[in-house]
Order: sequence, then structure tokens, then C-alpha cells
Amino acid sequence: MNLSRLLRNCVAKEGAREQSPLLSPLQRLRQRTDSDQSGLFVAEQQACAAAMTLARQWGERHRRGECGVVVACGGRFDELIESMVSDFRRVPFNDLLAMEAAVDSRTVAIILEPMQGDSVVTPASHAYVQGVERLCRELNILLILHETRGTRGQSGGLFCEDTYNVRADILVLGDYSSCSPRCSALLARGHACTAEIEELQGYVHEPISRPTPVAPPAKALRQPVPTGLMA
Repeated sequence: MNLSRLLRNCVAKEGAREQSPLLSPLQRLRQRTDSDQSGLFVAEQQACAAAMTLARQWGERHRRGECGVVVACGGRFDELIESMVSDFRRVPFNDLLAMEAAVDSRTVAIILEPMQGDSVVTPASHAYVQGVERLCRELNILLILHETRGTRGQSGGLFCEDTYNVRADILVLGDYSSCSPRCSALLARGHACTAEIEELQGYVHEPISRPTPVAPPAKALRQPVPTGLMA
């Protein structure tokens, strides 16, 4: 997906209050997803690192400083995540039993990329994604969804959350298109907002759209009246 196009075309979901024309595209995205915080990052890697920073600070507050993370195999940023946490566990994709067995008292978050693969895309099953969300709610840990494979609209909804009918605590939206400019967005909700997104490394301010100046219409030139017609 091209994130810039998504920001331009994002509209309020059904039943939401009417959007103000003064809202920026990123603010409309935050309203569309009912998120508490949102921010743009220079690349997907920086947005992923920012999500892990929020998770680590959540662990400091709610898990006595622990920072264990369980990741479903196949994510493109597994090595980055592993370098930022104290307890990293990788489990098979689409295996809910393995996910349940990997979670313990040190776990602060489950990270899931619902769409796996590049040329051949393998989606997670509905039962798997909904089971992961239920597990996070039962154990009071964070659910982090990575939607960085360009799957907007391909899975039946605007986001994977719509398709699977789940709600993440942190959502990473990437730009997997060949269009320019490319960027990434981070959305956070509720108790996952452990820091101001604007203060995280890699954050960039949203570009300000300026109206294209319209040139005034050219004045019509007066044509001289032939002298023969003035007799």
C-alpha cells in the first residue's frame, strides 16, 4: 500500500461523527481507527523500533521491568525486535497452541504480522488472529499488529483489524509500494500510550498540504473595429 495515498483517502467509518475539514490526513486516520496517538516515521524500521520502545516502557510499569516478546515467525523485523528486548521467543506462524505455550509472566507483548510473504502472500486464519487477541486480553499484555506488507484492501477491509475483527494496542502501518514519498505510521491506544509518539526516535512531522495557486484568467484583448464598419 502507499501510505500517503491512504492518508489522503481515509474517511470516517460508518456512524462516526462528521469530520472537520480542518483535520489533517493523519488526524483523520487516527479518528478513523479510534486511536489515542498517531505519528509518522521516516521508515518502517523506525516505526517498529518506536513500537518496541512503547512496549518496553509498558513492561517497566506493569511487569516489574520485564520485556519479553513473542513473535510469530515470518516478520521482517524479527532481528530488530530481538535486539531491543530481554526475552525474545519465536513461534510458528498460524499456530495458536505454540503461541499460548510461549507466553509467560515475563511477556509484555505479542507481535503479529497477519499477512506473511512477498510474492506469495499467506494470510493468518481468523481463528488464529482472534485467538491471539483473546490471549492478550486474558493475560493483560499488549497486542502489536504489523501491517507493513501492502495489504490495504486486499484482505477484505481497509486494515487487517477490519478483516479479522480484532483491535490491537499498537498498530504499525508501512509503505510497501514503489510510490513516493514512502513513510510509515504508528498508532497507539489506551494503556499502550506509555510515551509521546512525537518524542520517539525517527518521528517526522506531517507534511503540510498547501493549495496550488491558481493563475488569474488572462484578460481578453480588445480587437480593433474595422474602420469600414464605423461609417
